[in-house]
Amino acid sequence: MRNSFVMFRDSLRFATVTVKSKNAKTGDMAQIQILARGQDPVQAVNTGADKAVCGDCPLRKVDGKRVCYVNLAHAPLAIYRAVARHPVTGLEKVLRRIGDKAVRFGSYGDPAFLPLSLLSAVADGRRHTGYTHQWRKVAKSYAKFLMASVETLADRAKAKAKGYRTFRVVSDTSQMADGEILCPNYTHGTQCADCGLCMGSGPQKDIVILAHGNGAAHLNQIEGA
Repeated sequence: MRNSFVMFRDSLRFATVTVKSKNAKTGDMAQIQILARGQDPVQAVNTGADKAVCGDCPLRKVDGKRVCYVNLAHAPLAIYRAVARHPVTGLEKVLRRIGDKAVRFGSYGDPAFLPLSLLSAVADGRRHTGYTHQWRKVAKSYAKFLMASVETLADRAKAKAKGYRTFRVVSDTSQMADGEILCPNYTHGTQCADCGLCMGSGPQKDIVILAHGNGAAHLNQIEGA
């Protein structure tokens, strides 16, 4: 994984950057993943250690089953095995390697577990995307860089009261509310690297996507919780 390196580490987690990506939806963005220390991501889900990187995300498990759309056996596992024991790359070198690329905070893991100063440095002058389920707990300052990830209109209202724009998953577009628009990837085929609507706080409308992957079948349970 010469394309990936470690940019942050604390006692519970570490963050990696993968400089190049072939993700069809996001485009070629630098992808930041937050992984639990000491256990690979598949093991971490089984032991509950993924809480260190996913927090109270409702997609961790529904009725005892993991419903998050991220396939841990693919990129997260490969990256963990390749770089988990690598030293942390200094911030200046991280910024040089990313260059002027757009950045995706948290292709796996919640970026609100990273220091605000780190998000600020990486986001500076770069288009970026980022979403957090920890908006209830972290400082409001994170709203500058991250969207609040919500599943219900009630939580949308609470997040907006804290200064966040929201990113919400729905099973049907009929569930969209005033002030929300469907992700431009659905409507225009626009890739995240070229979009810029999910860059945290600002005057833009809130973003909605359609439920997909493993979580789609369980969305109604989450909405009714």
